[in-house]
Amino acid sequence: MSMTRRGAMAAGAALALGARGAHAQRGYPDRAIRVIVPYAAGGADQFIRPLQNRISQALGQPMVIDSVTGAGGAVGATRVKTAAPDGYTLLFAGTGALTAVPRLQHLPLSIADFAPIANLIAIPYVLAGRRGARFTDLAGFLREAKARPEGLSYGTPGVGSTPHLVMESLCRAAGVTLLHVPYSGVSTAVVALLAGDIDLVMGAPSAIMPLVERGVLPLVQTGAQRSAVLPDLPTLREAGLDVELVTRFGFFAPKGTDAAVLDRWASLILEGGADPAFIEAMHRAYNDVELLDRPRFQSFIAQEDAATARLLGELNLR
Repeated sequence: MSMTRRGAMAAGAALALGARGAHAQRGYPDRAIRVIVPYAAGGADQFIRPLQNRISQALGQPMVIDSVTGAGGAVGATRVKTAAPDGYTLLFAGTGALTAVPRLQHLPLSIADFAPIANLIAIPYVLAGRRGARFTDLAGFLREAKARPEGLSYGTPGVGSTPHLVMESLCRAAGVTLLHVPYSGVSTAVVALLAGDIDLVMGAPSAIMPLVERGVLPLVQTGAQRSAVLPDLPTLREAGLDVELVTRFGFFAPKGTDAAVLDRWASLILEGGADPAFIEAMHRAYNDVELLDRPRFQSFIAQEDAATARLLGELNLR
C-alpha cells in the first residue's frame, strides 16, 4: 500500500471517528440518565438532590438518583463499572469506595475502572470528646493518651472506615496508643460517647456538630486547612501533626466513556456546585463544597489511592 493511500485511509478513519463523536455528542442524551449512589438513601444522595432538577432541565432528560447499597459502596460502584460506557449510568460516591474498600474486601474494583468527571463535596473529619471529660482540647487529650497507653478509647463506623484510618494516622503521628471500638455508624458511636462508654469519636461534621449542645466537644478537624463550615476548629497540622484526610464526593463514569460526555457533565456539575444557594444549603448541613474539574479530580484521586494503599499496608489492614 502506498504512503499516499495509507495516509488517505488514516485521515478518513480520523474523520469518521470525529463524525461519530460529534454525532454522539449531539444525540446525547435521548433518555434518562441513572446516577447510582452506593449508600443508603438519605446520606450522600442529599448532596446531589438540590442539583437534580437543574441538571435534568439542562440535559432535557431526567437525572434519576438510585441508591444501591452494600459492601461499603462497592456494590453500587461495581454496577457502574460493568455498565456500558455510554453516559447513561454514572456514579456519585465518596473516593474511599474506590480506594480503601476494594483493598479491604479484596474486590476486583479500583479507580482505574472509572473516568472521573468532577468533584462536588469534600468532608474533613472531626475528632470529638465529651464535655466534662478530663481533657478539653487536643493537647489535653494527647497528654492523657501518652500517660495512659490504651487507657482511652475511640469509636468509628468500623474497621477500615475513613474515620478509623485517619484516627490510626493520628495515633502514629502523635506516638500514642488508643483502643478502637467499631460501631455500626457514627451516630451509634456518638451515643456511646455521651453515655461515657468511650472517650472519643471520629466522624463527619454532619454527625458531630449538631450534637454539641448535648455535650459533644469537638477537638480538631482533619482537613489540610480549616473548613469553611468549621472556621473556629483547628486542624491536626496546626497542632504539629502531619496528618490530613478528607473524603471527596464526586461523579464518575465507566472507563471508556466519551470525553465529550464527560466534559458536558463536568460543566453542569461545576456550574451547579458554584450556585450560592447550593453552597448555602451544603454549609447548613456542615458539608464543604469543593469543586474540582476533571484533571484536578483525577490528580487528587491518584494521590489518595497511593496514600490509602500505603496506609493500609502500614496498618496491616489489606
